[in-house]
Amino acid sequence: MNGRSSSGRLRTLSVAAAILGLVVAACGSGPAASSAASSAAASTVAASSSTAAGSAGASGGASASTAASPAASPSAAGYQGPPVTIEYAIWGDPQEITNQKKIVDAFHAKNPAITVNVTVADWDAYWDKLQTGLAGGAAPDVFAMDGPLFPDYQTRDVLLDLRPYIERDGYDLSQLAEQGVKDFTTPDGGQYGLPRDLNVIALYYNKKMFDAAGVAYPDDTWDWQKLVDTAKKLTKDTNKDGKPDQWGFYTETTDMENFWLSLVWENGGDVLGTDGKTTALGSPEAAGGIQFLQDLIYKDKVMADPAIFAETGDAFEQGKAAMEANGSWLVPTHTAAGIDFGVAPLPKGPTGRFTSVNPTGAVIAKSTKAPDAAWEFVKYLTGPDAQQQLMQLHQALPVAKTVLDGPFATAYPGADVFASALQYARLKPSFKGYNEFTTVLQGELDENVFNAPKKTAKEALGEIAPQLDALLAAG
Repeated sequence: MNGRSSSGRLRTLSVAAAILGLVVAACGSGPAASSAASSAAASTVAASSSTAAGSAGASGGASASTAASPAASPSAAGYQGPPVTIEYAIWGDPQEITNQKKIVDAFHAKNPAITVNVTVADWDAYWDKLQTGLAGGAAPDVFAMDGPLFPDYQTRDVLLDLRPYIERDGYDLSQLAEQGVKDFTTPDGGQYGLPRDLNVIALYYNKKMFDAAGVAYPDDTWDWQKLVDTAKKLTKDTNKDGKPDQWGFYTETTDMENFWLSLVWENGGDVLGTDGKTTALGSPEAAGGIQFLQDLIYKDKVMADPAIFAETGDAFEQGKAAMEANGSWLVPTHTAAGIDFGVAPLPKGPTGRFTSVNPTGAVIAKSTKAPDAAWEFVKYLTGPDAQQQLMQLHQALPVAKTVLDGPFATAYPGADVFASALQYARLKPSFKGYNEFTTVLQGELDENVFNAPKKTAKEALGEIAPQLDALLAAG
């Protein structure tokens, strides 16, 4: 992920930089109070009850418990400690207030001694505020973690190892999707977070546009050439001004996750070498995958120059493109836009079909004074009740297998495609120095490959490979 967005899953949401200071009491009665916006861009939901509200402790570095270590006795019966308040920080848009209230309400009903304050900020503000909190000893007790950025935080010794809690409670990690668990596991066996949800990439298509053109919908037989041929049929200049007003295809080029990472894998390439200390992007296979995307724009002319939609946003969402390769997080966005869309697997490449999977995790700050309460909440987030609520939002894949392998496939049209994608999904790269690496890499691709065809993908990647290798070696 680049510096602007690490996961891509929220980059298309336009969120005000100022904070919505909305406080919601999680007793099932709705909003309790609101406050003025602050400079850190956050919205707050408070989970409270008449018994817990008056006795809540401070969150982060000043919470009620005294040490970040497991209580001596198992907590199979739930949290047994004194009333406490913990803070849970996530990224998102203002709508997350409503979503999180439902989850926190349900958690509080089962754990009345624990009050959870949820802060929601847009992507950039979230990480800025988190860095400030960690540096100043005021980190949230529990916070969302993007998979690719996990190594940078884990190696800074700011996260609590959950392995002792897992062993104390006999918590079964096998109940969660393996890809998600793996992303927060360290080589020495530490478990510094649990996955909260997953996102994969698939092909969205506008049924109305396909029907109008008399073209069959995409299916699992499609390959790269079929994508190009169909996109050409669906690229139209209806007003005859020499410029397409309907494009056959769209994707975001500013992050590897949205599409070009899958293309690299489908062409037999990879981002990192087997040693993890050198880049493999200079290979002909990797360059060929990225070149395919450049060709869609400037050779096949079925996708708009990224600059055209840089300000206005997603072309598919606006009804300006017939297909889009992008993440499962866009289902609510496209639904809200009123588009009658379908979901199909990504077309196969020369070496097969691949998609990326990117987990979002829930981690606990090592500095928390309420580790047992924080752990109870993290367990709840991965449990069937919270995962059912997550499924109903249609914005991510659940990690609890009882939900993922059960009702999720029929939760909404296309959910089965996303679920099946996990069978050919690979984890989005995750390594120390990821942000620095992708900032340099994506900057080169944006300037010289995607936004303008100044260089071929092979030329651009060949020139930048030594710099990328140096960054990996330093990490």
